[in-house]
Amino acid sequence: MTDEDRAAYRKRRMAELLAEAEADVTRTRAAKQEPATEAGPVVEVKRSKWLTNLVGIIILLALSFVLIATSMTIGRFTGHDFADARRTGTATVEQCERRGPISLDGFGYYDQCTVTIAWNNGPSSRVLIDKPGFFKGEKPGDTLQIGEHTGSRGSIGYSRPELPDRGWVTAIGIALWIIGALPLMAVLFYLREIFRDLIRRQT
Repeated sequence: MTDEDRAAYRKRRMAELLAEAEADVTRTRAAKQEPATEAGPVVEVKRSKWLTNLVGIIILLALSFVLIATSMTIGRFTGHDFADARRTGTATVEQCERRGPISLDGFGYYDQCTVTIAWNNGPSSRVLIDKPGFFKGEKPGDTLQIGEHTGSRGSIGYSRPELPDRGWVTAIGIALWIIGALPLMAVLFYLREIFRDLIRRQT
């Protein structure tokens, strides 16, 4: 092999090495750029999952509200047993305020009235009765029979003969309330897990 052949071989070998080095650099740059190109789809997937979870939470909360409000509405068709009242009297309606149609007390309108009660065995009293379904469209000046009941922790309730105690109505209302509380509990459990996950990531 002559000196010219050796020089030509060295040039070819140098060119091959340079080509390999350039190829390595190109592959390295491409590998570094791959995560950046894949970040877009990952972000979109996370955003889509977050929106799906948010919609699910809203649906569960709406379902819980509808069921609980329905149970409260059913509760308007039952009351204390008038025969069990500790005292009875005659109530005169002074003024009423219309409430509803959608509230934590259920669906539909109901009246909240201030009445003066002349008890059969005691002095008169003036009270505000806001139990949904208690009044049946009475106007100021109308009178009605009323009974007074004591509840737990000193609470006071009222009854009237037209709104008797219906145990089966109470049972249906309680069952719906319990069913309505389940979606709410699921949402609270889910949010608790999210907060726990955030705390773990920060520690």
